[in-house]
Amino acid sequence: MPKIAGVNLLGVLLAAVAMFFIGFIWYGVLFQEPWMAANGLFFADPAKEYIQWLSADGIQSTSAAMGPDPMIMLAGFVLSLVLSFGLGWHMKQKNISKLGTAVLFGLWLSLLIGLPLIAYDTVYTPYGSLMGFFVDGSHTVATIIAACAIMSLFD
Repeated sequence: MPKIAGVNLLGVLLAAVAMFFIGFIWYGVLFQEPWMAANGLFFADPAKEYIQWLSADGIQSTSAAMGPDPMIMLAGFVLSLVLSFGLGWHMKQKNISKLGTAVLFGLWLSLLIGLPLIAYDTVYTPYGSLMGFFVDGSHTVATIIAACAIMSLFD
């Protein structure tokens, strides 16, 4: 498989897919309603057909059946690709190729870099919440560890 800067591109792709899938589980299944509430999004009706949120223009509403914007999802996947490549590059610089070492590397990176970055929203914005920090922060830890674990399998 081709490499860029010594990083296996198949590993990058699979790590990004894993990150994206974990995001679906995290935000779409496990923590959907707590995350929505933390970010000011609410189902407008008992049947959960419409989502509402408050914006500068007043209350906005959209059909929940429409699902997420495909361009936003594509941008999110591109971010996962970039992050996976960055993790793989750092692992290559540190000669990390064993699964256990990669998991610990991912844990430390997520705790020392990922969580503080996520915390900015909670600290500096009026809409930041501890529940939002918990959901986003735990997602960050899980995805970075998973990506590092996958990247360790591709040398």
